[in-house]
Amino acid sequence: MAKLDNEAIARIFEKMSRVLALKGKNRFRVLAYEKAAQSIRDLDKDLSDIARAGRLEEIAGIGKDLAAKIEEALETGHIRQCERECRGFPDSLMVLFDVRGLGPKTIAMLHQRYGINEVDDLQRLLDSGRLKGVRGFAEKKIASLREALQSWVASRQRMLLGVALPRAEELLEEIRGIKLVSRAELAGSLRRGRETIGDVDLLVTSEDSARALAEISRLPAVSRVVALGPTRATLLLDGMQVDIRAVAPESFGAAWQYFTGSKQHNLHLRTLARQHGLKVNEYGVFRGARRLGGAREDEVYRLLGMPMMPPEMREDRGEIEAALKGELPQLVELADIRGDLHVHSTYSDGRSDLAEMIERAATLGYEYVGLTDHSPSERIARGLDLRRLQKKIEEMGKIHEARGNARPRLLLGTEVNILPDGTLDYPDDVLAGFDVVIAAIHSQFHQGRAEMTARLLKALENPYVNVIAHPMARLIGKRPPIEFDFERIAAAARATGVALEIDGSPWRLDLDDNLARVAQAARVPLAITSDAHSAAQMTFIRFGVLQARRGWVQAKLVVNTWPWEKLHRWLNARRPHPARVALKAAS
Repeated sequence: MAKLDNEAIARIFEKMSRVLALKGKNRFRVLAYEKAAQSIRDLDKDLSDIARAGRLEEIAGIGKDLAAKIEEALETGHIRQCERECRGFPDSLMVLFDVRGLGPKTIAMLHQRYGINEVDDLQRLLDSGRLKGVRGFAEKKIASLREALQSWVASRQRMLLGVALPRAEELLEEIRGIKLVSRAELAGSLRRGRETIGDVDLLVTSEDSARALAEISRLPAVSRVVALGPTRATLLLDGMQVDIRAVAPESFGAAWQYFTGSKQHNLHLRTLARQHGLKVNEYGVFRGARRLGGAREDEVYRLLGMPMMPPEMREDRGEIEAALKGELPQLVELADIRGDLHVHSTYSDGRSDLAEMIERAATLGYEYVGLTDHSPSERIARGLDLRRLQKKIEEMGKIHEARGNARPRLLLGTEVNILPDGTLDYPDDVLAGFDVVIAAIHSQFHQGRAEMTARLLKALENPYVNVIAHPMARLIGKRPPIEFDFERIAAAARATGVALEIDGSPWRLDLDDNLARVAQAARVPLAITSDAHSAAQMTFIRFGVLQARRGWVQAKLVVNTWPWEKLHRWLNARRPHPARVALKAAS
C-alpha cells in the first residue's frame, strides 16, 4: 500500500470538490472539500503526525466527517466514498477547472455531450467548429475560450533558465525605462535560478499602478494581454507568460520575499512568525494590526531573528535553520570566476574560431581560458585526430605570439571521451601534452548503475584527467541522467583531486543543484564552466554559477576561482610528467 502524503490527500479532496460541482451537488459540500484541500496544503506538519495526536479536527475546515476520511486515507491508501463519487471523471478532466472562463456547468456539458476529458479534447472541439451556433457559445465566447486555452498551455510550458532569464531581463529593462515605474524587480522561481521556469514573476511600484501596467502591456515585446487590472497584469511574450504585480513601496520588500521564496520556504517562515506572535504576508510583517516592517526584503528576515539568505537558497532545504544558527555559507559569485576551462571552437563543433573565443575571454576579464575541443571518437562533433590537433596547437602558438603577454593565458585543452570500458579516447602520451584534460561520457548512456560507476571510476584514476565534465550526462527535457553511484564518484574525486563540473549550458546545468550540494558537503573540487560552443555562449557560465549557488557551493572549492599559480599547481599535481608549458600571458 502506497503511503499518502499531505499533497496526495489534498488532491483527493480537491478532485472531490470539483466532481461534486460537476454533478451540481450542494454548494456547501463543494466548498467544504475545497477549503479542506487548501488547509491541508497550508500545513507545516504531516497529517499522519496530527492524526496520531488526535488533532485532525483542529485543522481549519476539517470536521468529524473529513477527519474520518483522512484517517481512512492514511490507513488504507484511499477513500472509498471519494473513489465511488469520482468514478467516471478522469483526473485530466479536472484540469479544465484551471482554464479561465470554464465553470463546472460548462465543463459538465462539454464532458457529457462531446466526451471532453482533457485539454487536448477541448482544443480539437474548438478547432472543429462544432460549437458554432451552440447555445451559450457565441463567437465571442469561443474566441475567449481559445485565448484562455492558449494562455493555459503557455503557463504550463516550462522554459529553460537560460532561455527565460535573458528574455525576462530584457523586458525588465524596458519596464524600468517607463517613467511611471519607480522600481521593477524579478521574483519567483526565475530569481531563485531554477533550471526550468513555468512563468515569470515581476514586481513593480508606481504612483499610478493602473496607468503603469497599461503602459507595460503596450510594450513591443508583448504579444498578447491575457489580463489587465489596476494592480496586476498577465502578459504573453511569444509563449512566455509574465505575471506582473504592482505593490505599494511600504510593502515592496515583503512582496519581493513572498513572491521569491518557494511555497515550503514561505510556509516555514509563516510558522516561525506565528511562534513569535507575528504575521508575515506579502504586505509586511505585523504584530496584530501594527506593521513592523516590509519596505525592505531584509526586514522580513531580520524581524524573524535571522539574516537574509540569497534567493537561490530559498527552497526550505535547511537554509532557515542555517540562518538562525548564523551558519549561512558565503556562496560563489560570478565575480569570483577567473577563467573558463571548457569552451569549444570551430576545430570541433563550435561556431566561433579560436581568435574569437580568446577575444571574448579577454572581454570577460579572464586570467585564463581552456580551449577544449572534442577528441576523435566524437565524430558528430568533428573531434580532433592527431593531425588536426597539431594544426590547432600551431594556430594557438601564432595567436599567442601576436597577442604578446595580453590576458588571458591560453590553455591547450581537450574534452576527451570516456569510452564504454572507462579508458580515454587519447592515449596517455597525447594527454600529457595538454594543459587541461576534461573527460566526459558521450555514448552508451544505457549502461547499468554498476557498469557506469566503474566506467567513471576508471576515468578518475587516469593521472592526466583534471575535470569530469557534465557527470550526469543529461540533457534537460530530452535525455535523462545516467545511473551511477554519485557518493562513490564524489569520494573518488576528492581522493584524486579531480574536479566535477557544473556545466552552465542551459541544456545541461550538470551537476544539478542537489548533487552540487552533496559535492560541496564532501569537499569535492568543482569547476563551473560555460561549455560554450560560440563566443556569445561564454556568458552561459552565469547559469552554472546560479546552479552552484542553489547547491550552496562556496568559491574556495571552485578551481576556476583560483589565481593562475594555484590552478597551475592543481592541474599538474597528479601528472607523472608536467604538462607542456601553457602559452603565457601577463600576470
